[in-house]
Amino acid sequence: MISIAEEFRKEGWPVPELSGITPYSISIRTVDGAEVIIEKFYTPNGGHVARLSGNGKIFAYAVDSDQIPPMDYLLLDSDGTGKFSRKLTPDERYFIPEWVLR
Repeated sequence: MISIAEEFRKEGWPVPELSGITPYSISIRTVDGAEVIIEKFYTPNGGHVARLSGNGKIFAYAVDSDQIPPMDYLLLDSDGTGKFSRKLTPDERYFIPEWVLR
């Protein structure tokens, strides 16, 4: 389901470049039966990014340009293609995609 505030791009949105950056925080939670790992990174431009993975599969990136809540947006790979085609606003609700839970 796509909401009015959500943006969709078939070819996917570019994901943040995190190579060479060490996470400043890593947390693990069990959500909907999946072990979800949240890795948080400071970006060189003064923002931060959280990379979300479940059962070893990256499914979302939460991006914030100024480190002040709320986040700017969340990129979601809803079908497991590796394309983060859904861009949600901070107030949008999302669920862990079914392909992550398998």
